[in-house]
Amino acid sequence: MGNITDYIIEYGNKTLDELPFNEVDSLVLSQFSYLKFDKLLETAGHSLTVGELKDNPEYEKLYADARFEGVNRGLYEAMAASRRFSGIRLHEYVNIVDPKWEIQFSAVTCVFENGFVYVAYRGTDETLTGWKEDFNMAFITPVPAQTKAVQYLNTIAGSIRGDITVGGHSKGGNLAVYAAMKCLPDVRDRISLVYSHDGPGFAEGVLDGDDFKMIKDRIRKSVPRSSVVGMVLQTQENYEVIKCRSFGLLQHDPFNWIIDGTEFKKADNIHRYTYVKDASVNRWVSNMDHKKRQEFVELLFEIINGSGASDLNDFASNPIEMGRGMLNAVEKMNEEDRKILLGIVKELSSAINATVKEYIS
Repeated sequence: MGNITDYIIEYGNKTLDELPFNEVDSLVLSQFSYLKFDKLLETAGHSLTVGELKDNPEYEKLYADARFEGVNRGLYEAMAASRRFSGIRLHEYVNIVDPKWEIQFSAVTCVFENGFVYVAYRGTDETLTGWKEDFNMAFITPVPAQTKAVQYLNTIAGSIRGDITVGGHSKGGNLAVYAAMKCLPDVRDRISLVYSHDGPGFAEGVLDGDDFKMIKDRIRKSVPRSSVVGMVLQTQENYEVIKCRSFGLLQHDPFNWIIDGTEFKKADNIHRYTYVKDASVNRWVSNMDHKKRQEFVELLFEIINGSGASDLNDFASNPIEMGRGMLNAVEKMNEEDRKILLGIVKELSSAINATVKEYIS
């Protein structure tokens, strides 16, 4: 049993006609969507196949996110060397990051040689804008990326024929579900499956309408046993639990998911300690009105911005300096804001205590 790169090496000699598209393929393409195609497609002036990317003069720009350079390089090289993935043609790549509008959105359409279409939505990248938009989901629906995801799917459906499969990892999974819900009715009818790989859920009320009911049986949500992200705001979506090689937040990394043949290695349920933690966070969020949620997010990112970091790579490369900057930002807060922040954190503690008591009793 290996990871997604091992899966490509073992099964990459089989085309989709020989081995039908499966959940592991979806996770492969979801992770692949994190690569930075901007310069490559600009240089080419047209769509490229996966195999052609390696010959592009801007090839090294694929790995601009230094945090995952090694594993992403291994993933791409395995894909480019395989019959299964190398001939995939990449269409309509979009990458938007705008701090003013608090949007981070990226997607790419992958068309296999037999015509199978997979729309891959990128999850949260290394930008602070992307993380701010994630937090905004707690009190805003739709956030700008969700709106763009719907527009993107409608546009793609208008330029291609046949069925469409959509998916993504982390926020990308949330975008896939939201786009499938809110796209045009004739587009929704063409959606085969929707994959959400540890994608967060939705604020209360979002999944109550008929648009969700019309696609819920086509959603395939998967979360690691110690899921953190995928269980945030988790309500009506059914999910499968996946075994991983790591612990805690590291299980969010697709490279740590255990692959058994052409499937994920399944676990019976969410880890009991994780269940208590996730239930506590969801209780905490649900007990806050939207105004308080917004206040908390704004104050939290005031602290994060005080670090002086431009993206997550800055935190990884210089955590001590970034931490000092955040502490200074807290010290510079006015008394009222500090009280609001402290009060909300105390509410989290109360939510944890209440959930633990319920779980033990």
